[in-house]
Amino acid sequence: MKNRKYILTALIILNVLFLASCGKDKEQVETQTETEETAEVSQNNDEEELVTVAVKGDKKSDIAKITPETEQVKEDEAGDLKKDFMEKTGKKEADIAFFGQDDYDGDGKEEAFILVGEVIEEYEENKIVNGNLWFISEKECKKLSDTLSMGFNAPYRTMKMGKINYVLIDEVYVTSRLTQAWYVSEGKACEASFSLVGEVIAGMEGDPDRFRIMDSSYDATYDPSSDMWLGHTWKSYYFFYDSEDDKIHEYGGTEIDDETAAYWCGKDIVDELLPKGDKIDSLFCRGNSLIVLNYEHEEDGLINYYHYIYDFNKGCLVDDTRSETNNEPLGGTYHDSLCPELASYPEVPGPNM
Repeated sequence: MKNRKYILTALIILNVLFLASCGKDKEQVETQTETEETAEVSQNNDEEELVTVAVKGDKKSDIAKITPETEQVKEDEAGDLKKDFMEKTGKKEADIAFFGQDDYDGDGKEEAFILVGEVIEEYEENKIVNGNLWFISEKECKKLSDTLSMGFNAPYRTMKMGKINYVLIDEVYVTSRLTQAWYVSEGKACEASFSLVGEVIAGMEGDPDRFRIMDSSYDATYDPSSDMWLGHTWKSYYFFYDSEDDKIHEYGGTEIDDETAAYWCGKDIVDELLPKGDKIDSLFCRGNSLIVLNYEHEEDGLINYYHYIYDFNKGCLVDDTRSETNNEPLGGTYHDSLCPELASYPEVPGPNM
């Protein structure tokens, strides 16, 4: 009887332990199920929130804001800047011949140069626009210039010197071009010091830090009787970017004598090139190895002006584009600088220095 009592007590204890174990497992199952359900609800709520944001507006730009940056976003931004321009100026889409937008000063905010007017000629990818040049940014919207020539050449060109990205827009004439040079500083358009002095030709000889400006002048012949200049000439002036002072300079010409010219050229170029009886006007050397001889010749009551250019690095005569040429004189007077305020004049030692 006593043994049966012990056995019964043991069975009760085992039953209690079994029930406790089952309750714990059930609690774990219920907790796991509750967690899964909560995650599913959270995911569903996120999806619902995403959909709500996407359909909140009726424009594509509203939807694009919840996605990574895409080309659509960029197009919308460009459209907004153009839209701002039209709203501020009263111009229409049809009035805009060219709209060039970029972050020109690298501050993370875009600006635009705009040609407004009539396209009067198209060839290949270019077109001539008779109208006005405008600029717009978040800080200003203003007209920069009017067409004074046949028109502007579009699209514009760019030229980077140091940290500055120059926008080059050509005014087209019958036999030449005149380049407007602009840059952006603190969201505002600024005109470069070498703007409108000639045609800017970038990337001279493959060097991104050098460029030339082609000057167009009527300076080949002077008629004293009528006080008129005749003869169209085109001459290149050379410029470079100096990283030491972070500025653009022109290769200015330093006056030298015959002996110094002969010392650098290895021969007496004045004696060889100057015609007998003609008058030498100037002789100078630029910092890019060019020695220039200007002279004049009188005939039939007219004064004709000529020049020679000798490149002592190449060891030959060159023309006004720095290409090798023969000993035929070049027309017009080649000045020591085109932009005196930018000119850098070299020290040129002679044979006795």
